[in-house]
Order: sequence, then structure tokens, then C-alpha cells
Amino acid sequence: MKISAQFMPGDLPVFVDSVKKAEESGYERAYLVDGQLLWRNVFVYMTLGLDATERMPFGTAVTNPYTRHPSVLANAHASLAEIYPGRVILGIGRGDNSVRTLGKKQVATDRMRDIVPMMRDFMAGKEVDVDGHEARMLWASETDVPILMAASGPRNLRVAGALADIVMMQVGVNPEACRWGVEQVRAGAEAAGRDPADVEITLYTAMVVSDDLDFARSQTKWAAACARNHLADVARRVPDHGMPEPIMRLVNMPESHYDYAGHLDPSVERGDYPVEVVDDFAFNGPPERIVEMLQALAEVGVDEVAPCYLNGRLEEMETVGREVIPAVAALAA
Repeated sequence: MKISAQFMPGDLPVFVDSVKKAEESGYERAYLVDGQLLWRNVFVYMTLGLDATERMPFGTAVTNPYTRHPSVLANAHASLAEIYPGRVILGIGRGDNSVRTLGKKQVATDRMRDIVPMMRDFMAGKEVDVDGHEARMLWASETDVPILMAASGPRNLRVAGALADIVMMQVGVNPEACRWGVEQVRAGAEAAGRDPADVEITLYTAMVVSDDLDFARSQTKWAAACARNHLADVARRVPDHGMPEPIMRLVNMPESHYDYAGHLDPSVERGDYPVEVVDDFAFNGPPERIVEMLQALAEVGVDEVAPCYLNGRLEEMETVGREVIPAVAALAA
């Protein structure tokens, strides 16, 4: 299992120190959140992060085709991949904070079936039909940029399995929930005539490594609130969603407003989530507890976890590099 990291584009010196520490500690990849009203520009920070490191791939996690046309996204990622070959991932979703903070609706799931192939073709320098107009990115040729799609509900997970190289699930860390998510992705891949083994599965989640479990839980409560923001919406819109009990425990919690501006501030009230719900949606506690949780998810088909957001958490990244990453590798071996 890969252990990767997510970062916010902000406070440049801290960001640069953080991505360097992640690479030094053995994290596999770096993902950057995109949100034009909450954080700095994701592509500026991806460029600076790539330049400050030597090995780690960087990806958007995730951008969207509402605030940026697919041709613009293809151009940005292909440009970075030309400068940093093999180190760029194009992560896309229907639009979360970037769209919702504008008071707009997310892009329809069915539109993604056209948008993802369109971006691949643009990056390959092929002719693309854009609403009846033929267009091509003149300088591009075959470009090695994997496409990641973010998904939570069954329809999006299946569409992502049909289209993406990497699927980033937000379903929590409970093995039952993750098994359900993996099954949806694999079903989508099979329906599209793909080998499910060709689709990598990663998790958007939180991780706080600390011997003080109560502290770690208090710092990861936001992950349940963030996930509920999406999963409750799925439950409302999709009557036959089939989401398993660990997800529905969260969905059925009393509704509360999700504050994007206080996205990661532990002081922001998140509702009275029971311990078991907090634990279903984040990795928290001592290293050995987290290794056990990771092993359980590897057994149900999760290939990577990408905890958010590690800006400034240098000592914790050192601990993960020293005590979690080698232990997970040893279990796999």
C-alpha cells in the first residue's frame, strides 16, 4: 500500500518545507487541493512543489471542469508533465468547494463520461469535438499523465472505475465501507470492458499519528463532517444507493451546516460525533494502531491512502516515515 500526502496551497515557505519533508520521509505522492476562494492557485503551487522535490509525483486532488474548461486543465497538466516527466497526475471531480462556494451546482455525473476522454485526447494532441467544433492542442503529443477521479456515491464510483486510472474514494476508512467502494469501482471497470486491476484505488481521509488517542480523534473529527457533506447528499439523491451501515451511521447523524471556510480548524463545531463514527472516517492514534487499520484496508483492495492536509506537520511526517511506512511495506512483503 502506498502512503501519500495531501497539501493545501498556502503559506509558501511552510508548503515547500512540508513537501520536501514528505519526500524525505518516504511518502509516495503529493496531492494538492484546488479551491480558488479558499487557497492559492493550485498550479502555481504544484509547479513550486515539483521544483522543490526530486521524486514525488504531484497531482490535483481535485480540480473540476466547471471553473476551468477541460482544454485548460489538459494544457496545464501536459505542460507540467513536459517539464517534469512521469511526475504529474490530473485529478478531477464534479466540483466541490470551487463550485459550491460560488453558489453553483456540481457538474452532472454523465458529463464526466465525455470530459475525461476529451482531456486525454487533448493531452495526446488529437482532434477533439467541443460542442460541434473541432479543436486540438497544437503542441501536444502523447503525454503520460494519469487521470484521477474523485467519487463517493455508487454512480460516481462506477463512472470513475470506467474512466480513470486512479479513483480517489471518500467513504471513510471502515473496511466494510471501503470494500463496498472498491466493489463499485471494479464493477464500473468491468462494465466498461476494463481489467479492474488496472484501476488504482486511493482514499481521501485524515490521519493524525499520536500516542494520545483522544487528541488524535479531536484532530480528525473534521473528516467525518467533510464526508457527511457528500454522503448525505448521495443518500438524498439516490434512493437505491446501497451504502453500507458504517456510512449510513454517519449519514443518519443530526444534520449540521458544513463550513468550508473552517474546513480544517478543529475548533469549528463538527457536531457530536460518537467515537466509532470518528474512527470510521479517519486514521488516528499510535503508529501500531494505524498500521493495523492500513493492513485491513489493503486486504479489501485499497492501494493507497492520502491523508489531508500535512502542511507544517514535519515531526508527524518523520514519525510516519520512521514507524508507519516501513511497517506497512513489511506487512506487504
